[in-house]
Amino acid sequence: MNLRIILGIVILTIISSLGCRAAEDNTQRLPHIRAMLDSLSQREPAFQGTVDITVSKLPLDELLKNVARLNEVNLSVKDAGNLMVSCNFTQARVDELIYFLCKEYDLDISIVGNIVSIFPHIPPKEKPVAPSVSYQAADSTLSYDILAAPLIEVSKLISQQAGINLIVPQALYNKSVSGYVTRMPLEEALYTLASVNALELTGNPKAKSWSFEAGALAPTESPGPRSHYTRRRQFTPSQLLIDSTGLISATIDRGNIYDIVVDVCSQLGLDYFFIKPVSAQTSIYLKKVSPKRLFSVLFTGTAYSFYEEGGVYVFGEAKDKNLFTTQVIPLRYRTVDKLVEIIPGNLKEGLQVAMFPDLNSIIASGDQRQVNRIEQFLQSIDHPVPLITIDILIVDATTKRIDEAGVEMGIGETPSTTAGSFSPGVNLNLGAGSINNLINSFNGFGVVRLGKVSPNFYMNLQFLEETGHIVLQSTPKLSTLNGHEATLKSGETMYYKEVQNSYMGTQNPVQNSSYTWKSVEANLTVKIVPFVSEDRQITLDIEIEQSEFTERIEKDAPPGLSTRSFKSLVKVGNEEMVLLGGIERNSREKTSSGLPFIARIPVLKWLFGKSSDNKTEQKLNVFIKPTVID
Repeated sequence: MNLRIILGIVILTIISSLGCRAAEDNTQRLPHIRAMLDSLSQREPAFQGTVDITVSKLPLDELLKNVARLNEVNLSVKDAGNLMVSCNFTQARVDELIYFLCKEYDLDISIVGNIVSIFPHIPPKEKPVAPSVSYQAADSTLSYDILAAPLIEVSKLISQQAGINLIVPQALYNKSVSGYVTRMPLEEALYTLASVNALELTGNPKAKSWSFEAGALAPTESPGPRSHYTRRRQFTPSQLLIDSTGLISATIDRGNIYDIVVDVCSQLGLDYFFIKPVSAQTSIYLKKVSPKRLFSVLFTGTAYSFYEEGGVYVFGEAKDKNLFTTQVIPLRYRTVDKLVEIIPGNLKEGLQVAMFPDLNSIIASGDQRQVNRIEQFLQSIDHPVPLITIDILIVDATTKRIDEAGVEMGIGETPSTTAGSFSPGVNLNLGAGSINNLINSFNGFGVVRLGKVSPNFYMNLQFLEETGHIVLQSTPKLSTLNGHEATLKSGETMYYKEVQNSYMGTQNPVQNSSYTWKSVEANLTVKIVPFVSEDRQITLDIEIEQSEFTERIEKDAPPGLSTRSFKSLVKVGNEEMVLLGGIERNSREKTSSGLPFIARIPVLKWLFGKSSDNKTEQKLNVFIKPTVID
């Protein structure tokens, strides 16, 4: 059971007992005073007289002196000291005033004839409650309920019940002790009894013999911090063991921190110093830990702390600034940049934490326990950060096909000449001379004779098929640390003129012109943030934007801009290539013109019409391949 809980139970028990006794004492005392005053007022009518009185913080003897003089009664005050009285009464009887004072200020009276003596009430002494002690041999536990009992009597009862020897020095025979525990291990129950009564307990558990000694506080001293601390307990190897490497294993139930610290430092030969006494109970179960780690755990949740400097361990109260320490915590793998922001706020509370970039370290100053927690946190996140190389393949493929066929004839404004090509495809413009020569070659065959065309006549023959396949590849390559953004930007800039006209004057305005050159950018922008998990899977937060220039609508107009973007969150295996996505755009334009009805007849439509069939296919695909480099 925790020492504080035991002390609380004892104090509450004593207060409750005293409260009950005070209530019982009042139920007997006040009626007796009432009866004595009633009898006196019947014999002496002067005590039935009334008095008007208003006082504030007036000594009791002065108040009663004035009452006695005004009402001609005999009143005596004894041992009242500096008791101050405040009251405001009108037409109050003297005997009622005396009763009120006895009730409110815990006074008592005695009457001799017509003389009333008033003095502080002394409660009668109660007989001490017999101590109750019970020992359970089955599990070697001791229970006791003791209130203000002599130590010698308590020791006799425990010795008889548990079959042990408890030695009490003669000077402590009549020392009053109190305590309450239920089924606590025998040795711990004895230490608890000694602790709550400012005693020391030493002995040999194997011989079943213990001895009580006076504690650090003398019986006349008031409770408070002890000027020094006397060691109480020596731990056995089964409770506290230190191996050859200096690592400590502890299995201690309700042990005093001071005892544990002294035992560990003694066995390891460590230098130590107590700024102030350290006295608190704890239970600890650890295996193979360093002294620094043990002390850090020991003082967790207590008002005490420690720090180590030059091989000396200093212990005391945590609020003592002499215990503050400053420690440089180096990092092996991570950089200190923005690392202070990552440390949780509850760990930094009450500490000064700053970066030291020169040594890639963190400087922490404050309570040693909190500094240790900061160090443990930084060690838990100080691991190698993977480097990720990302290969990106952006493929922009365009397939185009144009089919044009037909004959176009007409009369132009000027005579046309024969020109054109037969390969690839037929795109021939025949002038009037060539057509007349062709007509003359047909004349003379049969009965049909063709006339000549006018000089401005022309004929355009067109039979053309055009196919195009364009593939544009962009292969940016990025490298970044795990969890950090990698950005690539590549493009071109075009400029256009912006003219501003202004007019000055009203009658004869004068025009002023000025211009500025402004820019428009077309870029390929790639932003990727990789996250590598323990199974070597890579999560990628990707954002890609590609813009291209288009034709200007006017000579001095800004260039047009077309933009295609891609944003996604994907998970990829190490060194695996994956298609993130693509944009496919298909267009087809089919037109025809010619003589009505005849332009719809096959073959004839080529002689009396013209047709065009244009097909365009555009595909934008993005491939990505991340690689983790350890």
